[in-house]
Amino acid sequence: MKNKKFLEAEVLSCFQEGAILLPPLVTTTIQRQVPLPSRYVADALMDAVLPQDPETKFRFVVEAKSQSTPMIVQRALLQVKEVAGNFGLPLILVPYLASERLQELEQAGVSGVDLCGNGIVIVPGRIYILRTGEPNKYKESRPLNNPYRGRSAMVARMLLMRPRWNTLKELQKAIENAGTRMVISQVSKAVQALEEERMIVRSSGAVTLADAVLLLDKLSRERKKPAFRSRQAVRLPLGFDSISILSTDPLLRWAVTGESSVSRYATFGQEGPRRIAVSDMTVALKLLGGKPEPVLNFADVELLETDEPGYYFGNDMDNGIRWAGKVQTWLELSAGDARQQEAAADIRKQILSEVKI
Repeated sequence: MKNKKFLEAEVLSCFQEGAILLPPLVTTTIQRQVPLPSRYVADALMDAVLPQDPETKFRFVVEAKSQSTPMIVQRALLQVKEVAGNFGLPLILVPYLASERLQELEQAGVSGVDLCGNGIVIVPGRIYILRTGEPNKYKESRPLNNPYRGRSAMVARMLLMRPRWNTLKELQKAIENAGTRMVISQVSKAVQALEEERMIVRSSGAVTLADAVLLLDKLSRERKKPAFRSRQAVRLPLGFDSISILSTDPLLRWAVTGESSVSRYATFGQEGPRRIAVSDMTVALKLLGGKPEPVLNFADVELLETDEPGYYFGNDMDNGIRWAGKVQTWLELSAGDARQQEAAADIRKQILSEVKI
């Protein structure tokens, strides 16, 4: 059943009379498609008991959903909480509940159970059951693979640089100007995924960042350590400042990496050669005119060949040198050693202080 898209009825069918709702709570009766006031039809009214007290029944008004995105879970809990009232306790059933969704349910006082073994059941003054940590068996399809990785992540990064955009076209143009080419359909899919994750809100065509802190954390957690096609330590006849010559080839993408740009944003003692990301090693070596250096510590720079778009996005230009922006620098340092993580914490504060929502 892995990767299967469930209909609400199929989700509900997984919970039968006599089955365990959430250990040790056992389902006893289920009435499906029950009309309630305000033209609301509950997916089910469900009674459950504790084995040690089978005479005491707890009734739940059930809202079942076929997907588990943060937006869908939020809508379901608000919907069922509003209508449950005197008819029972609010409960949602979905394929998967992450720990963050369980926390939201707890704060709202709404019960929720998934098909993976996670859930929370709240009967005020009587029952509190919480089970979490089971993996997601029902990975949902997205309009794109992941809005926090690769080219799509540049949409999220641009929202951290400027949190409100009046149109998708305006956002797309800014992303291209910052260094990443994306067509409007790619931007639209990324925005849709971010909206499902409740990272943004959309109104009258405008796109507005909703939670900068959570977005930063997601970018960090989802980022994969890049694999470089090749690396080359180089001695330069005119030293580090001569790397600006790389800009003379309009087709070559290049920039100083975040870990070598940190001193622009935080107090940090740089050691070893500066690292430079380049899209074409052969072209970069020809332009620089340097000599390969077998001992890394004797080199002026280390070239890293990669097409990872984050290195070339939102660069900070200074005297012809393309430095990594704050977000890229923070992402690299936050995955580094203790000293780098300490510097990353300072840069993170700067990024958040500059986001004006």
